[in-house]
Amino acid sequence: MTLTRRERVQRFLQSASTLCNPGYSGFDEVRAELTHTTGLSRQNVDWAFDCAFEVHPSMWDLEALCRRTPECERAHVLLSANVFVGALRAIAIAIAAAPEVHVRPSRREPQMVQWLAQVAPGDFEIENELRPMPGDHVWAYGSDPTMRELRKELPAGTTIHEHGHGYGIVVLFESDLRFAPSLGTIAEAIAADTAPFDQRGCLSPRIVLIEAGHSSAQEFSIALAAALAERERVIPFGFLSEDERADIVRYRDALIVAGAVLRAGSGFVTFESEKLPWLLPPAGRILHVKAAANAILEARAKSPELTTIGVFRPESENTLSLSRAFPSARIAAIGSMQRPMLDGPVDLRCSTSVPSLQFGT
Repeated sequence: MTLTRRERVQRFLQSASTLCNPGYSGFDEVRAELTHTTGLSRQNVDWAFDCAFEVHPSMWDLEALCRRTPECERAHVLLSANVFVGALRAIAIAIAAAPEVHVRPSRREPQMVQWLAQVAPGDFEIENELRPMPGDHVWAYGSDPTMRELRKELPAGTTIHEHGHGYGIVVLFESDLRFAPSLGTIAEAIAADTAPFDQRGCLSPRIVLIEAGHSSAQEFSIALAAALAERERVIPFGFLSEDERADIVRYRDALIVAGAVLRAGSGFVTFESEKLPWLLPPAGRILHVKAAANAILEARAKSPELTTIGVFRPESENTLSLSRAFPSARIAAIGSMQRPMLDGPVDLRCSTSVPSLQFGT
C-alpha cells in the first residue's frame, strides 16, 4: 500500500522514537558513541534527546511541515556535524518530499544517521556520495563554502535547498528589564539556550542586543556571565577542536582591547566599552552583549544570517515589530530557542516561501 507523505513521516518519527526509550537495547551505546563523536558532554547529549529530538510533533506541526515541503520523486540530504539531532528533521523533510530518500552523513559525525537507519530500515538509504538526477531535490546543510562547492557539482535541473551559515540573536528592550522579576531570570533563560551543543547550532544565540543604555547592558552582562557559569554545572562543557580554541583566543584578545571580557565558566561574556561594528563571537558558550539605540535597525543589515530571534515577551508589541522586520527568522521565547516545533525547515531562510536555487531547466 502506498503511504501518503504524512504517513511516511509519521512512520519514520515513530521508529526514531525508539532511540529515546530507556528499554531500547542500544540506549546507552547510542549516547556513549555520540558523546565521543560530537565532543559534547554526556549531559548535553542527554538534553538533546530529551528536549530537541522532535519525535512527537502535533498534527498541526506535521501538516505544516508537509505543506511547506515541495514534492518530488527523489530527495537527497547532505548533513553537517554541528547538531546531531538535526539529522532527524532534515531526513523527515526529505521523506515528506519523496518516497525515495538518499542521505550523506557528515564524515565527522556519521553515527546519528546510522542509528536512525537501524531503527527505521527502508525509510532512507545512506550514501557515501550523493548522485542526484535532473528533477531531484537536495536539502543541504553546512558552511557557505560547502554550499558554493555543491552548486558547482549538481547536475542541471536539480533543485537545492541551502542551509548555510546562520545563527541566533536575542533582542531585549528596556521595558523587558523592568518587567522581569530580575535580570537573573532573563539571563538564566538565555544561558539555557546557549549551552545546548556548546553553541555550535544555527539556532544558538551568539549576540544579545539590548535596546537600552550602556550601563544597563553592562549590568546585564554581569548577570549573564553568572548564569552561564551556573548552567555549566547542569550541562558541562565538552571538547573544543584546535581551530575552535584558536578562534576563541583571537576573539577574546580583540575584546580585551576594545571592550570587556567577563569569565563565565568555560565560556565568557563580552561587552563593548565603545560602540563597535557588528562582532560575531565564535561558538564555545560565548555571548556578546551590545547596547543599541534601535535594535531592529542594528540587526537589519545582518538579516540574511539570522535564523532565530529570542525574545523575553513573545506577546509584546515589540515582538510583533521584530516579526515584521525579520520575516525569515523564527521568533522564540528565550529558554526555548533550541526547541523549535517540527513544522518545517528549522532555518526559515530556506523555506518553501522563498524560491530555491534551480539549476538548468
